[in-house]
Amino acid sequence: MGKMPEVAPREAAACEEVLLEQEQVLRYKESFDSAAALELGRALAGLEKEFSETYVVQIVRAADAEVVFQWLPDDKGTRNLDFAAGKIAETLATGHASCFRQIEALKEGEGLDALFAEAPERLISAGAFPIYADGELTAVIGVSGLHQGLDHEAIVRALEQVLGKSVRRLPVALA
Repeated sequence: MGKMPEVAPREAAACEEVLLEQEQVLRYKESFDSAAALELGRALAGLEKEFSETYVVQIVRAADAEVVFQWLPDDKGTRNLDFAAGKIAETLATGHASCFRQIEALKEGEGLDALFAEAPERLISAGAFPIYADGELTAVIGVSGLHQGLDHEAIVRALEQVLGKSVRRLPVALA
């Protein structure tokens, strides 16, 4: 397990508030189908020039965990796809962004070792976000390749762009 970010419990509580707001606001009203996945995936790929590194993007359907969109830059490979898949697995299991339980642990002043031990295939780190449509979890978007919470930031920017909405940013960087 990597090093936990230096975040005080009060800062973690502020992160939780913002994250829950992001999850509530960045939702699709009616449906999220393969055409919507393509639009969101393309928006995320288009944001790459705003970051200093490249990243992979996967969008997985919640009903059957099938990949409905994937973007793999030339300099990325299996390692980043595996990280994205681990984050997606965490979000599918919890219904929250993959950093949610990380924030909860930081809020309580706890580490993540026990959480990783109970589900080693899941990655409790910033970079996957639930896609809700008409109140149902319909898909999860995962990003891997950036650092210091920027995987999460890229997803939020793309969702804001596609949905025409705006949300507050996490007040501190999460790994």
